[in-house]
Amino acid sequence: MKKILFNPFEQFSERPLILFGIAATIVLSMTGAFFNARFDGVLDLHFSMPTFFSNTLTDNAINIALLSLTLFALGKIRNNKTRFIDFFSASLIARIPYYFLPFFNWNNYIYNETEKLIQQFLTVQPGAIPEFDTIQMGILALFAIVSLVFLAWFIYLLYQGYKVATNAKGAVEVVLFGVTIIVAEVLSKIIFYLIN
Repeated sequence: MKKILFNPFEQFSERPLILFGIAATIVLSMTGAFFNARFDGVLDLHFSMPTFFSNTLTDNAINIALLSLTLFALGKIRNNKTRFIDFFSASLIARIPYYFLPFFNWNNYIYNETEKLIQQFLTVQPGAIPEFDTIQMGILALFAIVSLVFLAWFIYLLYQGYKVATNAKGAVEVVLFGVTIIVAEVLSKIIFYLIN
C-alpha cells in the first residue's frame, strides 16, 4: 500500500496510471466545482464563488499539460531517451492528493472564514489588534497545515515519476526539478491571468 501511495510509478505501467489519472481528474474536478475550488496555478488552490465544472476541469488540464511539457523538456535535456507519456502519467497521478483539499470548503466554510478574516484586517483601526475567533483560526491553521502536507505529497509523487522517467540521481537533479516546477508555476500564472 505504501508503494501505491508514494511511488505508484514503479508498481504500474503508464497505461493504467494514465487511465486512472484521467478518471480521477474528471471526477475530482466535479467535486472541486461543487466545493467552489479553483486550481489556478500548478501549485495553487483558491476558493471563489461561483465555480463551475468547466472551470476546474480547464484549470487541471492546463496544470497537467504545463507540468508534463516542462518536465519533459528537462527530461530530454537530462536523458534523451525519456518519453512524454511518462511525464504525462506522473503529472496526472501526482496531482490527485491536491484534489482532495476542496473538501475542506464544505458549505463554503473556508471561503467564508477567509473572507471574514480579510475584512477584520481591513477594518481594524490603526494601532489596534484585531480580535480573532479561536475556532476560526484553529480550523484555518489546520487547513493550512493539511494543504502543506498535500503539497509536499504532490511534489514527492511528481519527483518519483520524474526519477523513474529519467533515471535521475543526485542533488543536481533535485535542484533542476525544483527550478522546473517554479518555471511551470510562473507560466501557469501567466496563462491564467491571460484567460481570466
